[in-house]
Amino acid sequence: MNKMNSIDRNIEEPEQPVRNAFIFLVNHSRSPDAFSKEEFKNFVNYPNPDNFDTYFSKKFRHILEDAPNDPGKFLVSGVFKKFSKWEKFKAYFSQSSRIKANYIEEYFRKLMIFEFFMPLTNENDLRSSLDEVFYKDTIKLALNRIPKNELINAIPKNEEESDVQYIERICNWISKRFGGYSIQSVRGRFKLSDLKTFAEVALIREKGENYIIDETTAIVRFIFHIGNPIMNQVSFDFKQFNEDLNNTSLTREMIVEANQIRFIFKNLFVRSILDLVNGEDEIWMLESGIINRLYIWKNEAAQ
Repeated sequence: MNKMNSIDRNIEEPEQPVRNAFIFLVNHSRSPDAFSKEEFKNFVNYPNPDNFDTYFSKKFRHILEDAPNDPGKFLVSGVFKKFSKWEKFKAYFSQSSRIKANYIEEYFRKLMIFEFFMPLTNENDLRSSLDEVFYKDTIKLALNRIPKNELINAIPKNEEESDVQYIERICNWISKRFGGYSIQSVRGRFKLSDLKTFAEVALIREKGENYIIDETTAIVRFIFHIGNPIMNQVSFDFKQFNEDLNNTSLTREMIVEANQIRFIFKNLFVRSILDLVNGEDEIWMLESGIINRLYIWKNEAAQ
């Protein structure tokens, strides 16, 4: 490539081949053209050609990817962007650790997503309350609030299990499914009564009352997966998406698991949230995923 000489190659050995490799990679990172190992090797020009083969497997291969349309040839991987400056590349080359991990792709076809919508004024108390579900002690206390027959009906108890073992098993079951939650803030505008005319709203404002209010809402999101994961090497091919279209049915086991998650979620999370934000006129929760539901809990005193 005609840009190869844009970086000085007159550097003392043994750094020169590394510098050559850097020049080659920089220029090919800007090009859509694939290159062969031999082309790379010839440009790097190690005094001992065997050294290139050693470094190719230990270093260079981690920042290259197979060219999809040219078997046996390569492209510069996006990970090279981390080392596109000479000093960073030289430091990488002198380290023994790998910089590109091999990933296994794991995905679930069935999800349950719960989202609470409530005024941001409750955020701190909400976080404090929800953080309790990270601890086995408070989980056990919450489970003890559930009538025993209802809990066993939802999650059957094995004959050989003691009460302690049963509760421990449920805690482990929860631990595998609940990893955490996320909170985001969104701004919204709401009316406080039935639809009014401009004249009617003017009268409301004369009384010092509001018809429309701006409110920042906290959305608390929980995501649960159903069933066992599909595990593959990381794939970017189109075929995998077509396969998913033919695998959308729920098995009996998935339905049972979904109902168990819904039961535990309402008894642990919803109960805690309703206790915490006592006094709000309404609390909304959206369930999506395998089914769509909108729950609205209304304060009886406000009706």
